[in-house]
Amino acid sequence: MFTVKVPATSANLGPGFDTLGLALELFLQVDVELSNYSSEIYWQGEGKDTIGDQIDNNLLITAMKKVFREAGLDIPLPSLIIRNEIPIGKGLGSSAAAITAGMFAANRILAGRFSQKTLLKWAVEMEGHADNIVPAFYGGLTISMIHEDEVFFQKINFPKGIQLVIAVPDFEMPTEKSRQLLPQNIALQDMVANLQRACFLLASLANGDVRDINRAMDDLIFQPVRQKNIPGFKQVLENAMQAGALGVAISGSGPSLIAFAREKDNVGQVMQKAFLQNGIESRIFQLNACEQGVKLV
Repeated sequence: MFTVKVPATSANLGPGFDTLGLALELFLQVDVELSNYSSEIYWQGEGKDTIGDQIDNNLLITAMKKVFREAGLDIPLPSLIIRNEIPIGKGLGSSAAAITAGMFAANRILAGRFSQKTLLKWAVEMEGHADNIVPAFYGGLTISMIHEDEVFFQKINFPKGIQLVIAVPDFEMPTEKSRQLLPQNIALQDMVANLQRACFLLASLANGDVRDINRAMDDLIFQPVRQKNIPGFKQVLENAMQAGALGVAISGSGPSLIAFAREKDNVGQVMQKAFLQNGIESRIFQLNACEQGVKLV
């Protein structure tokens, strides 16, 4: 038996649409029993009631089958025990984690036939964008670029002493649905403003100077559209900033919000209270950045 462990991820971080991603210390763990090719799935944790023991439409299984297919082999699925801490459909990279876990599990069964670079390319193709996949693979704060269908990335260490506070409201925002809302035409001044913000945010985090990242995380293009589908968004953001948050943004495609905060701040409590005042139950996760990506044990 072996285990694959993949971190949750938060993408965009404001202006870094389909580019910036951050790995979080919240995990999907898959135990693979090689001696039992019974195709049984035991699901624990997040998604148990909605995904459970499904094989069809299960991204983890689909990713495993793709790797076997690329190897030209028809291998029966092993028995899997899935322990998932990552909320499903909440903008925390649950699909990227499932794809990553499935591909690494299948490749381990194949004795590492394919390189990590090859797996990364396939995973990005499955996911449709690289911002969640890359930090799931490599951990930390990552910057992804696609050039001529090849994935390039850089990784920088996330500053110490900053906690990630995630407010997860009690409704889903599937990525496909969220992307349908995005503008097809973007004003030049808004594009320039977002480029400035993304570059400033990266420089601030790389230098450990976070004094103005609240301004840098203020996306002018995509967040204004997505926030309309998050009840209480403005109040949650304002309350978090008043409580001492360094910056706040929609996590991935939403509906979760991610706040950068000092450990002593009560940012999570005020975010949860603001959601509740708008009729939305929510959960708060107080996490650290995860500097290690997918891990095989």
